[in-house]
Amino acid sequence: MHFGGHHLAVNLTYKAGKVAGASPYFVGVEPTSFTDDAGATVQPLSIMHDGMLKLTSSLTAAQQVKAKLAASFSDVLIGPGKDGQFPTTKEGISVRELTPAQKKLVLAAIHPWVAVVDDATAKQLMKTYESELNQTFVSYSGGLGLDTHGDYVRIDGPGVWIEFICQDGVVFRDQIHFHTVYRDHTRDYGGEFTF
Repeated sequence: MHFGGHHLAVNLTYKAGKVAGASPYFVGVEPTSFTDDAGATVQPLSIMHDGMLKLTSSLTAAQQVKAKLAASFSDVLIGPGKDGQFPTTKEGISVRELTPAQKKLVLAAIHPWVAVVDDATAKQLMKTYESELNQTFVSYSGGLGLDTHGDYVRIDGPGVWIEFICQDGVVFRDQIHFHTVYRDHTRDYGGEFTF
């Protein structure tokens, strides 16, 4: 099942009535926050943004050096039309080198993207990604504040692939907006296709 529109693409693959794939999942937002009719501030992607920010903020200076990517980005790397085009080499800092508290931040950062599906499927995916944590890498480009054009964070494991990027506003030109994507190296579209 695929549905979406501008700033949204959700793909759920079912086999025998169960979710076999919850990716690709793309979501973006502009503006990043607004006030609703009741006067409340709404920040649609704050859980994703804040999870990544907690993770990047936890990196020591030495870890930041290892995690920094040489390339800069203006959008997600594995977005529309890029099915299966994952880099062949993992870049950044290995989660194996992080502290136990930082490893929990990696899992917490992953969860909002996985949680788009039902609770049982999300739980199973998180269990898988946790078992692959020591083979997972965290990297970034631009700054770590996730508040400037080109600030970019990636989580890349044997399965999980998540990107979060800040871009200059298109409609609100004096603000940034967010693009994010969740892919899975082996489970995109339920693993039905060979790319």
